[in-house]
Amino acid sequence: MALSSAVVAVCALVVTVKVLTLGPVSVERARVLDQTALEKQVATEAGQVKRIPDARVVCPLSVVVKEGTKFDCRVYGGTNPETVFVEITSDQGDLSMELGS
Repeated sequence: MALSSAVVAVCALVVTVKVLTLGPVSVERARVLDQTALEKQVATEAGQVKRIPDARVVCPLSVVVKEGTKFDCRVYGGTNPETVFVEITSDQGDLSMELGS
């Protein structure tokens, strides 16, 4: 019984020392694009280029704001769905869009 208590005490000491030597741990929540604003911006872009009135847009959920990230959105409202290729061009969430088919 005394041996198991000693083992538990040593393990607790090792964990405590390990945690203290790691320093502060910060957990930062990943920023994601605002879904409504994203889909509205894609709809505006598609409307200007393809003249799709009342376009319905579907983009991926929870796109993390990271420069260079690429994804596709689908635009419905014309005779055939259109694809908009989107790339995040800055860590502030600026976008570049190209209409495909």
